[in-house]
Amino acid sequence: MRSIPRRTVRNGIVGGVVGAVLGVVPLVLLVAPLLGGGVAGYLERDDARGGAVAGVLAGVVTALFGVVLTAVVVAVRFGDLPLSVVDGPLARLGIATALSLAAVVGQVLVAGIGGALGGILEAAHRPSGSGDARRTASRVRRRRSPIAAVGSVLGGLVTFAAVAYAVTAVLDPLIWPSAIVGLPVGFVAGVAVAVVGYAFARRERNADGRWRAVGIGALAIVVVFGLLLGGLWVVGQERVAASHESTYEYEVSIDADGTLEDPTFYVPAPTDSDDVRLSAVFVEDASEERYVPGVASGAGAEPVNFSSEVVETEHGPMIAVSADRIEVSRYYYRTVENETMGWTEPISPEEYDPADPSTGVAHDGSFTLTVTAVAEDSIDTADPFGTEPLLAPQYDRTRVDCPSGPSETRRCYTYESRVYADYDADEGTTVSVAATVDGRNEWFSGGWNGNEYRDRTSVELLGPRSGWHVAFGELDVGRGSYRR
Repeated sequence: MRSIPRRTVRNGIVGGVVGAVLGVVPLVLLVAPLLGGGVAGYLERDDARGGAVAGVLAGVVTALFGVVLTAVVVAVRFGDLPLSVVDGPLARLGIATALSLAAVVGQVLVAGIGGALGGILEAAHRPSGSGDARRTASRVRRRRSPIAAVGSVLGGLVTFAAVAYAVTAVLDPLIWPSAIVGLPVGFVAGVAVAVVGYAFARRERNADGRWRAVGIGALAIVVVFGLLLGGLWVVGQERVAASHESTYEYEVSIDADGTLEDPTFYVPAPTDSDDVRLSAVFVEDASEERYVPGVASGAGAEPVNFSSEVVETEHGPMIAVSADRIEVSRYYYRTVENETMGWTEPISPEEYDPADPSTGVAHDGSFTLTVTAVAEDSIDTADPFGTEPLLAPQYDRTRVDCPSGPSETRRCYTYESRVYADYDADEGTTVSVAATVDGRNEWFSGGWNGNEYRDRTSVELLGPRSGWHVAFGELDVGRGSYRR
């Protein structure tokens, strides 16, 4: 077995040091092995094969430096290896080891590619022949060098953009953030095209046979890379489809800052769709949640037994929500701050001062009744009219500008509706009643994505009430991202 020349070892160490230094620079660390390997390969001055050997050595040095640096950081931070790692489950430790080895192998491989490209680049600059022929060849290279350099750089930039975008898009459903893989792969491809293209433009006239072989190899790489991307795309789309979920949610909220006697509310009901009848599901299986402020103390709020049903009214079917009594307690507090943090502490009603901004009052009269249903098919969130559940009734629905500006799919509307309220309360009691229905499509692609529509009707009342009241409605459709 032939030993590695000392010159190659020296060049590999130099390239490894360059890669290790660049590896601690943000934004450059992802391509540091390629650059370090490229330096080693260029210094080797032995074409692609010799440059690859020097590049591999540079990758080993860079990887070892990364391992040592990680060990030092862990030792400084923890004083030793974290016990959770040493004593952790064997499977987790094995996965961590496998990932670390994969990272090291990847660094060495990329550095080897960089070394080969560095060797090719150096060979393109190296004069060949002797005497007049050598000077003539050098003059030809100098005349063609600016054009070759500009063309190869442009080709490398185009390749970088195309490959980085393609890899990022294909891996988006599989890895987050996928750009952490797409950008380095695109950079390697771009540098390879730029270097090989530059060397090809400056080739010797008698080297066409060798470059024909290079072209066949490049074509094979492109075909294999395309097949690999295609396979990953199929796997990614399968994952997107498997993670896709469409859900409806209907919610009724009641917020009172004082006790209500014999309260009954009629709120807009969601229209039925082919997939789900939210009104019936709400009556049967609504979950209840009560907000209790953090400053509350004692035995807790008195439970409220809500009942609901679908009722026919002069404004169409509505959801009736009623209870015997909603007892609401008030909690007074003071905000206390020091130089670094703040907190609240309870105070007596006598200590509360409306004019003092450090004191406040909270109550436990906020309730939400919610039901969620899964849709069998994707929900038409961009155009839910006539096909998806919306609140009814809606009078004088008018399209308005959306708060965050227009988009291709998003549209916003306002309208009037009706809410019936019947309860006894103190004159100063404020009651807010709202009904909301929304439909959402969600899937995983580079993180969780989705789109939705949201329909909400609300009204605010003061003092005891008995009768119908005009409510304000807001409808927002087409929000979010849509798969093309």
